[in-house]
Amino acid sequence: MADVYVIQVMAHHGYGLEGWRTVRKANGAPYGFGSYGSAYAALRAHFPTLREGLNVRVHRVSEPDEPPVSVKP
Repeated sequence: MADVYVIQVMAHHGYGLEGWRTVRKANGAPYGFGSYGSAYAALRAHFPTLREGLNVRVHRVSEPDEPPVSVKP
């Protein structure tokens, strides 16, 4: 398992409905970074007005080393 760092923003969808959402590219794939430092630099460059930890954060996720094998019935 490899660690990847992503940028997440707090989304508010109405009264009581909120949660962290991963920032994604236009094709739907998340922006992934190989280190915390590079993800944090991108966070500061693209979200300078948001408060770290409250509105935006860097989050570590684990990716499998190999893609899952699809089994056809």
